[in-house]
Amino acid sequence: MSADRAAAATPVRRPWSRRRRALGGIAIAVLLLLVALAALAVVRYLPAVDEARALRDDLEAMVDRVQEAGFDIDRATVDALDADLRAARTRFDHLEDLVAHDPLVALARVLPPTAANVEGADRLVEAGGHLLDAVGEGLAIGRDFVEVRETAGPDAGADSALARLVGLMVRSRDGAASAAGSIAEARRALAATPGGLIGPLASMRDAMTTRVERYAPLLDTYLAASERVPSILGWDGPRRYLILTQDPAELRPTGGFIGSYGTISFDHGAITDHRFQDVTVLDVPWDYPRIEPPQELSDYLLGPRQPWQFADANWSPDFPTSARDALRLYTNESGDDAIDGVFAITTYTIDELLKATGPVDVPDYDATISSGDTTLKVLQLTRSAPPGEDRKAFLSAFADRLFTALFTLPPDSWGELLASADRMRDSRLLLAWFADPADQAFAVEAGVDGAVRQDPGDYLFPVEANVTPATKLSAWTSRSLDLEVRLDDVGNARSTLDVTWTNEVETPAGATFRAMDNVGGRILGMYFRLLVPDRSRVEEVTGGTLAPVTGPAVVAEEAGRLVIGTYLKIPAGSTALRCVWTSPYAADVEAGVGVYRLTIQRQPGTLAGPIRVTIRVPDGARITAASAELRVDGATATLETELDSDIVVGLQYGP
Repeated sequence: MSADRAAAATPVRRPWSRRRRALGGIAIAVLLLLVALAALAVVRYLPAVDEARALRDDLEAMVDRVQEAGFDIDRATVDALDADLRAARTRFDHLEDLVAHDPLVALARVLPPTAANVEGADRLVEAGGHLLDAVGEGLAIGRDFVEVRETAGPDAGADSALARLVGLMVRSRDGAASAAGSIAEARRALAATPGGLIGPLASMRDAMTTRVERYAPLLDTYLAASERVPSILGWDGPRRYLILTQDPAELRPTGGFIGSYGTISFDHGAITDHRFQDVTVLDVPWDYPRIEPPQELSDYLLGPRQPWQFADANWSPDFPTSARDALRLYTNESGDDAIDGVFAITTYTIDELLKATGPVDVPDYDATISSGDTTLKVLQLTRSAPPGEDRKAFLSAFADRLFTALFTLPPDSWGELLASADRMRDSRLLLAWFADPADQAFAVEAGVDGAVRQDPGDYLFPVEANVTPATKLSAWTSRSLDLEVRLDDVGNARSTLDVTWTNEVETPAGATFRAMDNVGGRILGMYFRLLVPDRSRVEEVTGGTLAPVTGPAVVAEEAGRLVIGTYLKIPAGSTALRCVWTSPYAADVEAGVGVYRLTIQRQPGTLAGPIRVTIRVPDGARITAASAELRVDGATATLETELDSDIVVGLQYGP
């Protein structure tokens, strides 16, 4: 009976078995077809990947050629780059057509095995198009620059090169804005690429992203400059500026004693007038309305009778404050208020400019000024003069020769001038303040505003002022700094700063000082200010040699910082000062993990001296991450360097 039932059941099951086999076969066939089509699409798309890789290589080669040429770029190079751009555009058009219209590429775009990679390739092609547009705009600007470069030189006139470069910035503004827009679109396309791309596509995305992130800020900087520099140089109407020529041998907070000053006028990028003269012409006699000086300036330099005068205007270490004070005092003494801004330079600034121009001859004084000896030679040539003559007249004659040398620089020296500008910014050798808020915002962005920094975290700004007995000894006095910071569990920072000055007046190096007239005695009068975070608690100020220092002379607030002020005399040899204070919550601490950031600001006009920084995290913690400049050993980080520019370092610590 069971056998019959089994026999009868067999024919019922066979059709289902055959159907399953048929469906399975169809599924396998469809899968094989899909795989075959995907493989075919990939094979068809691989040339597109190779084409994209070649296009990327073309773009990178063009950028490298421009970077290598720099300011020496010539017409032949621009013509060759134009040809390369046309070839790259032809390659791109072919690639774009393939991606947009090839049926197998369209199939690969919807098939699951290839969809993400095709989408990524689409975004790369889109980014490549935008980058080509940016390169095209850049080459147009480059061709215009070459025309300016070819017509520049000694026979072109003292101001023509500057005026033509300013004109180029104006003409190129729209092109630079378009290029910046193209770069932004390329950045967005690259950011939209999906993850998990195959190797070649991921490599292209990463390489293109690296290039964009490297060069986009440079383009943004040029765009910002093209929007403000022409206006600053009188393109939209004449501009006139007050120039503070500061002597770092007699150090003051923004760079040095204002022994002389000048005015300079611009119209459409050309210098239309410039004059420099001794500040004494304005300051003496005191027949102008009296302005009371800051108390510390009165106490340690001017005395109770002398008014605040233009020569001593730069008492604040915050340059925007000192610039406004300088303009107020200048107008008070001269009656001249037609000033659009204030620039401050020092003899070290001139040293930097002379690296680009080479030595400058001043025939009327039988003098040649070379980079590195400006401070000494200017001192020697301005210490004395026959009765009735301006002892600072040399400065005006020298300025005439220097301006001529600067504005007739051959194009192959423009790169060195730009490098000098970078060094001047980093070392705070050129400071600028503008009455126009938009121009001032540009000065801040360019890093030449000279303001007291307001960075978050811990902060230190040592500021020196040469006061009574006033001398020119700052140029013969070196300084070293040793800072130790100890962090506690809640992020407070207890800091100890040891400052050591070495007055070299009696050494062989001081022989030139001893041989000059009217440079003061052999003791440096110093009013030393330490700017630290607001609400810090001062614990100790000790040191000195001739007269022991047992505490601060002044503790006050200035420019958003706490100021610890101390007066001391520095005779020949070494003099030390120790300051100890605690800054509240200098580190951010959360759940036992702390982040500490320290900013040390460099004073303009100071000699670059050694600085050692030691940072110790709380007991039981260790440093888990730190700035590359810091050397880490468990719970301690150290830095040994020269304070020749601002220092910003940070670290993270935890259990």
